Amino acid sequence: MNEVSPPDVPPPLHFIGGDFSAAVNGGEFEVINPATEALTCMAARGDIADINAAVGAAKEAFDDGTWSRAKPGFRREVMFRAADLMEARSEEIIKLQSLEMGVPIGPEHKGPHPMISRSAWNFRFFAEEQELAGNHSFNRDDTLLTYTMSDPAGVFALITPWNGPFMLSTWKMAPCLAYGNSAIHKPSELSPLSIRVLCEIFEEAGMPAGVYNMVLGFGQEAGIPLVEHDDVIGVSFTGSPATARDIASRTAPSLTKTSFELGGKSANIIFADANLKKAIAAAAMSIFMNAGQACIAGSRILVQRPIYEEFLAGFEQAAAGWKAGSPFDRTTRLGPLVAKRQYDRVMGYLASAREEGRILFGGGRPEGLDKGYYVAPTAIVDVDNSAKVCQEEIFGPVAVIMPFDDADHALAIANDSSYGLAGYIWTESQTTAHYVNHRLQTAMMWINAGFDRDLRQPFGGLKNSGLGREGGSFSREFYTQTRFTSFPLTPR
Repeated sequence: MNEVSPPDVPPPLHFIGGDFSAAVNGGEFEVINPATEALTCMAARGDIADINAAVGAAKEAFDDGTWSRAKPGFRREVMFRAADLMEARSEEIIKLQSLEMGVPIGPEHKGPHPMISRSAWNFRFFAEEQELAGNHSFNRDDTLLTYTMSDPAGVFALITPWNGPFMLSTWKMAPCLAYGNSAIHKPSELSPLSIRVLCEIFEEAGMPAGVYNMVLGFGQEAGIPLVEHDDVIGVSFTGSPATARDIASRTAPSLTKTSFELGGKSANIIFADANLKKAIAAAAMSIFMNAGQACIAGSRILVQRPIYEEFLAGFEQAAAGWKAGSPFDRTTRLGPLVAKRQYDRVMGYLASAREEGRILFGGGRPEGLDKGYYVAPTAIVDVDNSAKVCQEEIFGPVAVIMPFDDADHALAIANDSSYGLAGYIWTESQTTAHYVNHRLQTAMMWINAGFDRDLRQPFGGLKNSGLGREGGSFSREFYTQTRFTSFPLTPR
């Protein structure tokens, strides 16, 4: 049987000082199932009172030192236990994620779901990194010896998006907590369900109360007092450039650390000598996975003219394999968009596409799905790169496909963008690949491959795609304070 039953869901609550709690003022907000448009439950709606309580608990835990001054080996043990528990509860987490934001649960797996394995990997990687990473020492002419120390920095605000709610939360939490900090996590109001499991996991794994705290709610009511709080030393945010600019303006007076990952309009450049079969499959995966709701989606597909028509035919055929349907049907590949506002936004871009270019296929609801925020796999052609659909992030299963003549022409199109997060190059020529790679204005690049991660990579973007880098030693730099001590030496 392909259909899996949705989980029962208790009302989502805050997690502060090791306890679940309702909002101080009793506020709640609706959690809507994007596949059915029905009410799932009511969730606690946090505001400044809840934020103050969470920051107070985090600061008390940090100052107490049970976690912040613990031996790295102890933090490693706790985080490894948390990773084990994530994998043990994989099926439960994936079902909750499917219910809250519509991602298909996919086929059965012998072990943990790949997204949960990745979440556990985040924790194991940074648990080991914080234990094994060395400090530095410098000897100046046998007269002065200096050694450095990387210490926990304090209380961090972690503001995470809805498009990969569990894994993207662990991506921020793992380094923050591994290095001994305390955290207040504000997940998106569109995805408040799966994170409850993580709160329970931390408690069971033995993390001291108050080290990790979670407040549900909206940006205006909970996010603003969080980033403005005097005891918050840093903010890591994933979301829109507009929100990042607002956060930056609020944190600038206190010189609060910030790290922003802000999405993109990434170019997927396919040359005539590419392995076209692999390139087509990867291009479809890049834009249709998670219903196109991915920051690293290759949403602008640039195809060299000699293979342009062949690519269009193959891409349409590949898109037909992305079956839309219930997220709880294991054969479904394309789920709904996360919310009505996102559905309306994407439909607005499709209306613009009909004026600015031509819709090759898709452009509306999938056949037979009258309920839910579904958009069929869509391709837009015959459009200039200056068009709205080419310049703005749509965040749906919508690809814009444009032809190019040569490498310089492809670069001119790709670099004509306010974003610079990711890029993809498909060619059998090493010379072409590196020529384009060195000139493309983007922070992350994959050659003859789709998105893949090494946790040591510097994840982040250029232009409107972000500020700062996280991953490996780059996360260590953000989540710690580096100090040095010097003392004189007797010359040898």
